[in-house]
Amino acid sequence: MFYNNEIENKSLKLLFEEKKIFKYLQWLFISMVLLMLTACGGGSNNNTSTPDNIVPILILLGNNPMNVIQDSTYIEPGATASDKIEKNIPVTISGTVDVHTIGTYTITYTAKNRAGKETTRTRTVNVISSTGFNGFPPAYYPNKTHPRLWLTQERLNSINLEKSNNTQRWQDFKQMCDAIIDSDNNNNPYGLDISPQNFTAPLALMYNITNDNKYADKAMELMNKTDTNLSKYGDPDHQNFYYLGLTYDWLYHYPAMSNSKKIAYRNKMRTLSDNFYNQINLTASGTDSDQYLLTGNLHLTFGAALYGDDNSSAKVMLDRAWIGWEKGYYQGNKGISNREIIKAGLGGVYFTGMAYLPSTDIIGIAGYTETLKTACNYDINSLEPSLKPFWKNLIQGWIYLTDPSKTIISDYGSWQDPNTLSKQPWMRRALTLAAYFAKEAGNEEASKLAKGYNDSVDVGDYNDYFMELFFNLPNNESHSPYDVNYQLPLIHFAKSPDFLLFRNNWNSDAIWGMFRGDGSVPLDQQASDHGSFSIWYKEGYLTKGARNYESLSNGDFFNTLSIQNNCTNNGNPCSGTAIFDSQKSAEISRDREGNSTTMFAYSMLEADGQWNDSNDSYNPVQNIQSYRRHFLWTPKYIILYDRVRNKVPLNIRYRLRAEVEPTISGNTITQTTPQGNYNLLHKTLEPTNVKIQKIDEKILWSGIADWIIDNSQRNWQSYIDFNSKKELNILNVMQMGSDTMSHFDTLEYINDTSSSGVRIGNLVSIFNKKEKLRNHVTYTVNNIKNKMVHFITDLTAGSYSVKLNSTLIGNYKVKNHDNSLLFETNISSVGDNLFEITQKN
Repeated sequence: MFYNNEIENKSLKLLFEEKKIFKYLQWLFISMVLLMLTACGGGSNNNTSTPDNIVPILILLGNNPMNVIQDSTYIEPGATASDKIEKNIPVTISGTVDVHTIGTYTITYTAKNRAGKETTRTRTVNVISSTGFNGFPPAYYPNKTHPRLWLTQERLNSINLEKSNNTQRWQDFKQMCDAIIDSDNNNNPYGLDISPQNFTAPLALMYNITNDNKYADKAMELMNKTDTNLSKYGDPDHQNFYYLGLTYDWLYHYPAMSNSKKIAYRNKMRTLSDNFYNQINLTASGTDSDQYLLTGNLHLTFGAALYGDDNSSAKVMLDRAWIGWEKGYYQGNKGISNREIIKAGLGGVYFTGMAYLPSTDIIGIAGYTETLKTACNYDINSLEPSLKPFWKNLIQGWIYLTDPSKTIISDYGSWQDPNTLSKQPWMRRALTLAAYFAKEAGNEEASKLAKGYNDSVDVGDYNDYFMELFFNLPNNESHSPYDVNYQLPLIHFAKSPDFLLFRNNWNSDAIWGMFRGDGSVPLDQQASDHGSFSIWYKEGYLTKGARNYESLSNGDFFNTLSIQNNCTNNGNPCSGTAIFDSQKSAEISRDREGNSTTMFAYSMLEADGQWNDSNDSYNPVQNIQSYRRHFLWTPKYIILYDRVRNKVPLNIRYRLRAEVEPTISGNTITQTTPQGNYNLLHKTLEPTNVKIQKIDEKILWSGIADWIIDNSQRNWQSYIDFNSKKELNILNVMQMGSDTMSHFDTLEYINDTSSSGVRIGNLVSIFNKKEKLRNHVTYTVNNIKNKMVHFITDLTAGSYSVKLNSTLIGNYKVKNHDNSLLFETNISSVGDNLFEITQKN
């Protein structure tokens, strides 16, 4: 049995694992229960003893206004209505849309409760011409003879070299192709019977290498079997339908490829393009990046293959590809463009989840790049140079996200095997593609690092035999990122998405971690962005964020600040999670790294726009005005300072996750690594008298399916509850050390009317209690010692003088990207010592 890739695996597993079907069934079940309750008069929602004098709240689903492309299909998004008494008020919809006639149409929605109170809203639907979008640039229409897609002479030479050397890649690829054409059905690759299109291009390639007709004949047989009815595929937009375009191109001159067969294949590709375009452009959720990339790649590959035979259809397909590339799909260009999806990875950590990207996103990106270059003479690297760093940054992101043991890659979005590298079957393909395209972009060193990373860590066996053979660089050098000559900097800040990644060395005994704030709902991964963090200490995690797929539905996942904001989703609280329709993404608006003598990393998360105040939004969440999280890391200490400002008093909860059951003593939490050799101490200094409890996540998450959160990832939480307030400042400190560490180093809470701070060991850090920057700070430290490090935040940019007990000890500059000041004192003094920091005129 051969396993080609996880794309085919989805076809059989979709009824159990596919998120859309799962959530739909969940919604359907809840809706049926609510309907039965309504019919029976049961439940508090039918309490007619309370006068229903409030008009219904009517919420339109989908976009308003809504754009529909001429001659496509209008699919009604619908609306919901409720009031304090009735939770499901029927909505009457009137009006029509003529998709064949350009113009503006109005759909009217009316909701009336049992008391006769009525609410009416309208939706504007614009039927627009596809010519209103930027079409494919005519200067880059394909002008090469077949084969024009991907299969250059250089590629053929490289593959023939693999063949002559009888490499493992070549052996696996040939064995798969031979299994397809033999008469033994028991050794067929997984999914051959239900997804024949996924094996057409490998067979066509094998024919071009061997000139053996049996491979070409089988490829055309599978093309014939490919169904254009997308409903027969569980997740069609995640499969390799674009292989049909490659196969048509690569077998174009094959003698058995008659003109009538070419016409039949062109008709099939035209129908598939139509079906995919109507499905993705009109019914997509607007949040699925790999769906956009793969279907855009499909239109592009089909159009490039057909140009010269059926120019009318080819131009339509190329235009569709360009709409996705420049504007984005989903309801008439309301989605994110494929170009912007790629740009989102330029920060070095891909924003939809590391393990998700190698799955299918990366195939779409590689396909766009290769088809545009080989068939259309459109070299992205020269014509769109802003995208060139993508592959280099992606490779570096994988390296930074790999823990010191080199067996686990940090998970922040994957829904399959999110931790262990060897269990992520798409990683070897991803590294092959990254190495190839990084070299194409001129990033030779990154390409070598990709191969060196592949050699240094266990990413499992070959999985996608076709891609891993086709794009391999057999003569490429290998530079291990763990070799002292090729190591990356210890501190890495990935802006947009926002990740602060840090370590004290690149050895297996490193202290390593991350602080994240990567947007509200970064495309298709529902990721919390309230400042989650993870710390690996020499042998394992002392604390870590939880796997976050489906977090909006299930909530309460992270070692972060959770705001109990009364938000619910399907009846469940969704505190501490991302919010759909947020006003803007959270971001790390400050970052700073220490120097060689003072190793630390600092950043501040700003998340003011995470709570949409509109009652008319899909998921309205009110009452949060602003939120700031300061995060300061050193190899021994972590300091967190949160400022939350609410419109009304709200409950706040802080969660700290552990793999081993924690110990709570007073207001101090002790956590250990799974091996038991290192401890973390946590204490809340402000506010005082907090309540701390612990809970087993196997109990907390008992209602969550195993495929969403595996039982091995259900660990422990310590959570701290704070009193309900409109304004709350929270100061937490952590200290890490050996298992014999049972108390903090010198620990002093620095508190006055304007500042909150802490002195822990040889580190002093001061924060502003107010929501503004300042140019003057004073604070007192008891019994200072040699070589103390002082880190002061929330300062305006400029030049500052620092005095100790009225004596000038130094002049420093504050920059506007971090608004912080770092200095060291090398004197000892008992008693109270007053520090004064003043901006110079």
